[in-house]
Amino acid sequence: MWNSGWDKIFEENEWGRYPPEELVRFVARNFYNVPDRRAVRALEVGSGTGANLWYLAREGFDVTGIDGSTAGAKRAIKRLADEGLEADVKVGDIMSLPFEDNMFDCVIDNECIYANSYKDSKKIMDEIFRVLKPNGKFYSRTFATGTYGDGNGRRLEGEKNTYLEIYSGALRKGYGTIRFTDKDEIRDLYGKFTIESIDYVIRSVKGGAHEIKEWIIISCKADKTCG
Repeated sequence: MWNSGWDKIFEENEWGRYPPEELVRFVARNFYNVPDRRAVRALEVGSGTGANLWYLAREGFDVTGIDGSTAGAKRAIKRLADEGLEADVKVGDIMSLPFEDNMFDCVIDNECIYANSYKDSKKIMDEIFRVLKPNGKFYSRTFATGTYGDGNGRRLEGEKNTYLEIYSGALRKGYGTIRFTDKDEIRDLYGKFTIESIDYVIRSVKGGAHEIKEWIIISCKADKTCG
């Protein structure tokens, strides 16, 4: 469930203006060579201040973003307008996506679903599966167990890797729910999808004293096969 602390974070911090390299690579590999990019409909869940929407719009795709934060959506809309770009930016609940079935060719989760309990994350996965077209692609980037802060917080009852508060670590106070994903959980969480690849990136913080590990999971809504 979305936490109102994100409004404060988006209002007070000037970060997240550019897409991560891994997302650019995913989009390039799957959609750069299509005959008409405007025919490719892309949805980002948890679009925040719009860094990925900005990138996708610049590349010519039909772009939609949804986020629980009004502050984040306002900043995304302003940035796009200032640069003459177009995207449909909505404020809403990703557990109940306001879109028709089989609507998008691509759905992007760039560190959004992790901010939900395991139980709620499963519901979000169901919604993403529903709105994705047959053979559509799903890019998901999420924090892995072992990330700085894991094991050092107040856990959500009944969930071993979900925290209501992290006392110290890479994820600051105000983020609300924080869920780390263990590799053994991936097949269950993404069970409706056909998983094409499971990779990870690791970076150090605090002068190399700690690490942040993120899963990058590429999957599709298989009709027969996903190319």
